[in-house]
Amino acid sequence: MKILFIDQNYDATNIGGAFKSQHAIINELMKNSEFEISVLATKSKKIEKQNFSAKPIRPVLKIPSKRINTLIKYFKINQYYSFFPILREIKKFKPDVIIVQRDLTFSSILAGFFKKVPIINIIRDAMGFCPKGVDTRGFKNCTSLLTKKECWECINRWRTLRIFLDDKPKGSDLTLITSLHTLYYKIQYFFTRLYLRLLKYTYVNIVASPLMKKLVVKRSKNIRVLIRKITPIDGSNIKISTKELNKNTLNKIENSNKIILFVIPRNEGGSKGYPFVKRLLNMFPDDYLIIIVGTLINELKNYRNRNVINIDKVPTDNLYFLYQKANITIVPSIYTEAFGRVVIESIINKTPIMISPQTSAKFLFENKNYVKILPLKLNLWVEEIKNFLYNPVSIPDEDVRKIEREFSAEKCAKEIIEILKLIKCTNTNVKN
Repeated sequence: MKILFIDQNYDATNIGGAFKSQHAIINELMKNSEFEISVLATKSKKIEKQNFSAKPIRPVLKIPSKRINTLIKYFKINQYYSFFPILREIKKFKPDVIIVQRDLTFSSILAGFFKKVPIINIIRDAMGFCPKGVDTRGFKNCTSLLTKKECWECINRWRTLRIFLDDKPKGSDLTLITSLHTLYYKIQYFFTRLYLRLLKYTYVNIVASPLMKKLVVKRSKNIRVLIRKITPIDGSNIKISTKELNKNTLNKIENSNKIILFVIPRNEGGSKGYPFVKRLLNMFPDDYLIIIVGTLINELKNYRNRNVINIDKVPTDNLYFLYQKANITIVPSIYTEAFGRVVIESIINKTPIMISPQTSAKFLFENKNYVKILPLKLNLWVEEIKNFLYNPVSIPDEDVRKIEREFSAEKCAKEIIEILKLIKCTNTNVKN
């Protein structure tokens, strides 16, 4: 069976959760000789093996100007025009099925539709379900269907709302760049509607949680949505390291016994809850240490000599060190989190965690005392964080082992293989 994977990145060293997960699933599928796999990715090295190949998608537009290339990337021009290289690869490789995730889904579904190739769409975030990229109107999630009247009203209010969220400084809603963002969101509304319609042409959409399934079914009106394990986690082969952490950071960590960890796996700090975290920063004494890892944020330079450490993206072995040193991990997502890889990673490193209801992994741990689910209200979070630190909660070894078994690469790949077998049987019956 020939499988074409289409993604933004295919790189073993990549530290993005979605790309780590996809890479692990592909590696597991490669062990099965009945599959021939090809990977087409925006960022990838050219690889040729016995039953595996990978190649990069060449950008349709590449201009020497750095500013123009930034605009091309921002408005996702190459993402939409990737339809043509995907079409060429389908013609050359002749896949039995296409598996796609994230930014290249739009072009892949179109190409698969024209070439009559079944599409398995792995939905890892809710960004494609809202023109703004985050399905929230403040700290409350939007539960409405997409309509031009309602969405445009929300977009017009959004630039002011970000100031209320403390995500933007006062006056920024009156700038030209903010007006251009508003225009971009209004244009994006039409692409979002088209994307939701295209989801009806997939063979199946795979999500990781009931909450994400509810969102996908409601917005796309497509009932072909399955919940599967698509986030492989492996703590057993991780050798804890501090190589990317400087001496000053390590000293602060070693000298603190009240450490709060906040992980931003991507640059969209707002959607991951940074505006909420920013309000928390001044609500703890100086003997608390707050580590914000994953994205460098300029305004945090003001806290350099205080109780806040801001670290850029780090490899998994460094990240696991931070989990193990932290007393608690916080995940205050303000949009519908597709699953919440951070939740699983924190637990297998035996660090209790506090999450908002928007974090979809909550359905696995609602009755666990080491996972606290709280609405996004500052006083509740401050009180509960202090309670965790002064009354530590331990995570049983059996719970850790169970999660590692359930979210192993082998288990996640097996759930994909079950769907591939259904496609194979369907194709065989059609041919007969």
